[in-house]
Amino acid sequence: MIYVMVFLHTIFSAALVGLILLHSGKGGGLSSSLGGGMGSTFSGTTIMEKNLTRLTVIVVALFAISSMLLIFFA
Repeated sequence: MIYVMVFLHTIFSAALVGLILLHSGKGGGLSSSLGGGMGSTFSGTTIMEKNLTRLTVIVVALFAISSMLLIFFA
């Protein structure tokens, strides 16, 4: 069981690094690198960036849960 948790934790951490690197900084970020122009909403962010943020939050939650479970099993 512990090996499965370590494997999942490694996957979540790699996914988290990748998702954070895809986020836009001061410039365009993901939307400008993929062509942009998906249509803006009222807040000025594109739908693609909002979905990226939602996915990042989900992976952060999974990473935190796996961290807690690894502490519990240790």
